[in-house]
Amino acid sequence: METGTIDNFNINSSGLSEKERVLNIVSKDLIAFGQLFLPDDFMKSSPAPFHYEVGNKLLDKSIRKLCVVLPRGHSKSTMAKAALLHKIYFNPQGKKEFAAWVSEEQGQAVDHLKYIKNHIEYNNALNYYFGDMIGEKWTEKEITTSRGDRIIAKGTSQRLRGRSELGTRYTNIILDDFESELNTKTPDRRREIKEWVMSTVYPSLEESKGNEGSIWLIGTIVHYDSALQAIYDGYLEAQEKNSKYTWDVIFHRALEDGKPLWGSYFSKNKINEIRKDYENVGQLHKFAQEYMNDARDLATAKFKIDKLQHHDYQVVSGDNQVYLKDKNTIIPVNVYVGVDLAYEANANNDYQVIMVTAVDSEKNYYILDYYHEHLPLYEMPQKIFEYAKMYSPVRRVNVEHVGAQGIIKDSVNKMGGFDRKMAPGIARGVRPPNGIKKEDRLESLLCPIVNRGKLFHRKVHQEIVDEMFHFPKGKNDDLLDGLWYSITNARSPLSGKFESNDFIAESKQNHKKTKKSVLRSWVTGQRL
Repeated sequence: METGTIDNFNINSSGLSEKERVLNIVSKDLIAFGQLFLPDDFMKSSPAPFHYEVGNKLLDKSIRKLCVVLPRGHSKSTMAKAALLHKIYFNPQGKKEFAAWVSEEQGQAVDHLKYIKNHIEYNNALNYYFGDMIGEKWTEKEITTSRGDRIIAKGTSQRLRGRSELGTRYTNIILDDFESELNTKTPDRRREIKEWVMSTVYPSLEESKGNEGSIWLIGTIVHYDSALQAIYDGYLEAQEKNSKYTWDVIFHRALEDGKPLWGSYFSKNKINEIRKDYENVGQLHKFAQEYMNDARDLATAKFKIDKLQHHDYQVVSGDNQVYLKDKNTIIPVNVYVGVDLAYEANANNDYQVIMVTAVDSEKNYYILDYYHEHLPLYEMPQKIFEYAKMYSPVRRVNVEHVGAQGIIKDSVNKMGGFDRKMAPGIARGVRPPNGIKKEDRLESLLCPIVNRGKLFHRKVHQEIVDEMFHFPKGKNDDLLDGLWYSITNARSPLSGKFESNDFIAESKQNHKKTKKSVLRSWVTGQRL
């Protein structure tokens, strides 16, 4: 039987060899242990690789300081409780566990202890393989097993130092969801929690050789200045310096490289739906916190994400004008295309961006569409031409012009000259200003537009919102760069929005006046 599966487990077997075989498997594999003895929690969906990663670390007796940072709903507390049960049942003969389960409030810790108590009392599979483990003390806040193991439930406000029981100090302290938005609200409280972890909790562990205690920090990052964040930051710094770190750290987000961490339970579609729910109520930062372990300081964020606006306008092209239309309103707009290319003309592995935006008479900007894919540079002119033609008449196509990238602009212009509906000269090369960092360039133009509530995007445009959220420390900013190119030097139309009925009447009037089609420039709208 493969590790991590329970297909061949036979808990009704009376043969000792069968018991030994099963116990040998689950003694080394926390997921297999959970699937056999805790199926309601471990069989609700197929485990993901990160579950095995966490399980292996929790069972590793050589790890004394473990920090596990996982998204909401990804079984972090369940795995910690399973690991504590595993330690109780599989500790070597004569070794007694003295553990403290600590949550923000003692009541939360009591609930977790209740879970452990119920399985020791009523789990038939555990009782079959290990016998009755109920001890003399069996209260809601403290239990003792028949072997002498002891588990207590504590809150972060309660003392741990100085407890010397059963001839030992704590062999295991689990800090599970010990930080919240409430207890990390002020700088003083955040500092107190950090000091409590390092100066009170950790020194409470057993230090005798061969019986050294361990501490598990389990949670989701709730504040950018939290204890979990500080430990993770220290871990990243140690990695950069290629130096040792005192903590073993496991850190994951619900989406990593665009793929769901636990795809069988939290599919990409499900994660995106959750994200939309948060975004719809202006709480995108909460989604980032709960599911991406990214707790931002909104007070200092460059882009105020809550100021972003949504639109769902239909794009309608007139004789010499593009309109945004819904059931009641027509908005004349000028359309611009911005193109962000790779730094090298032959860099076909970089993301290419074609950003289509519109601006109305009140200088509201609308993201209509964008292309964001890997594409060889030699294929870009055709792709740019397709997008520009789709939203024509386009006032201008601004193409990043650095070095050999001018070839792209020239190719697009040539294509425009071959199309009888379009005119040459549509594309212009735009050079980023010298001596200005990209970060400063993007911030100076885009942040005022976003923060004044003047940028509208479709709800499907999640990628660019993510770039704004993570700016300037995000992994990517190519969509923001494409947006910068598209609205640089953009000019508003003269006419403002009007009623749909007026638009229909005007269209009929113009149709009567125009007996034949007129060839016009898609840049200027002038007759050719």
